[in-house]
Amino acid sequence: MTALTTPAIEAVDDIFQAGKIVDGFLLGEELHRGGMASLYSAKKTGIDFPILLKIPRVGRDQPVESLVAFETELTILRSLKSPFIPQFLGAGNMATRPYIAMEQIPGRALEEAIKAGKLFSIPEVIKIGVDLANAVQSIHAQDAIHLDLKPDNILLDDKGKLTLIDFGLAHHARYPDLLAEEMRKGVGSAPYISPEQVMGVRDDWRSDIFSIGVILYELLTGELPFGNPQTMRGLRNRMWEEPLPPRALRKEIPRWLQEVVLRCIEPRAADRYQSAVQLRQALLHPESVKLTERAERIEPPSLWGKMKRWFRASGYEPSPCPLPSTAIQHAPLIIAALDTRQGDALLLERMQSAAKNLLFAAPESRLICLAAITGTPTYEGNKEIETASGIMRGHLVQLMEWAKPLKLPPERISYHVVEALDPASRIVEFAKDNDASLILIGASHKAPNLVTPWRTAMTKIVEESPCSVHIVRT
Repeated sequence: MTALTTPAIEAVDDIFQAGKIVDGFLLGEELHRGGMASLYSAKKTGIDFPILLKIPRVGRDQPVESLVAFETELTILRSLKSPFIPQFLGAGNMATRPYIAMEQIPGRALEEAIKAGKLFSIPEVIKIGVDLANAVQSIHAQDAIHLDLKPDNILLDDKGKLTLIDFGLAHHARYPDLLAEEMRKGVGSAPYISPEQVMGVRDDWRSDIFSIGVILYELLTGELPFGNPQTMRGLRNRMWEEPLPPRALRKEIPRWLQEVVLRCIEPRAADRYQSAVQLRQALLHPESVKLTERAERIEPPSLWGKMKRWFRASGYEPSPCPLPSTAIQHAPLIIAALDTRQGDALLLERMQSAAKNLLFAAPESRLICLAAITGTPTYEGNKEIETASGIMRGHLVQLMEWAKPLKLPPERISYHVVEALDPASRIVEFAKDNDASLILIGASHKAPNLVTPWRTAMTKIVEESPCSVHIVRT
């Protein structure tokens, strides 16, 4: 066992260039460079359809969230089987070749048609709604929730076949929720997210039902029911705001269809359709839709109506939510807090042995490998290793190398690097945020980590931890 040291990591932009071969994939041209990832066309012997390589953006001025989104999409995409999502073809690890290889889907984003000013017919909207409900149900049945449904993430080919893309903000009940564990604001796109997402809830599948309702509203009317707010106050308005009825904007919309759309975007999840199957059935069988006062609305809400909804929302709490498919027991959570800034070979080896014993004793447990660092540079250099995201990647790789001998499946382990002026306090806070059952830490006599001249980081964690602490000594 060797000390934890920062390995020599080749910069992402140097690895992925047109004409290079990476794990058998011949890279073609760069198709798109977004805020968090780049997309390349690719070919590989034995695969006779177009391939897409998705690569996280790492380097100067790149958000560290891009790495979290990459790991999230990798975990979830490779676990799903559905005709409505791209086929997963392989991936590289964060240390050497961070990429996700998937089927390149023909077609264009629904957003392109909206921006071009296309007026969707009523039958077209219904078909898209049915297909979207089918697609969402196919992932809900596997305990996954998309959480970022929007026209940009919906592809339609020439025959109208629908595909969902971009699972970087998704949630899966059987896998670590990296965004939630790091308390990062992976909220989604403002016009389409549900009220419970605004409140930080990421495990309610009915959030996807809300997003479908917003998309249907937009396709029918050309307008967004809650606009495009840019502040938290604006986002919170959807907890009480009653959108303009679709029939007020387009008279030929059937009353039953307005009923369906407005039910999807109810503020409380319990008042929406409770599954994508129910929504699909309503769209396929209009005669089965029970009409309420929603169907009759043709005027903007009155001032008195707005006030009533505002008062009712003043005590808003997310609706209780079981799992999308079946109830699954939550596994005990163990946090292994590693010091990736300095290495003590013997200590790291003993922490590894302790982790093995703890995981063996609790077969349903899950491990979080955590590194708390004091900060990344304010002024970034041009090399990847001199940037915040590059430094974060280096620490992530060290955690992954330490955990490799544990041979845990991806649903039982996750990796996080967090920044804090006081790493001990951040570890305690992280444990509280994630309801950890145990913190595993090391205490080295060679280089004690002091928070004050008379107090070590280990002492502070033990005194302030919300859970048990297992100390490994050398």
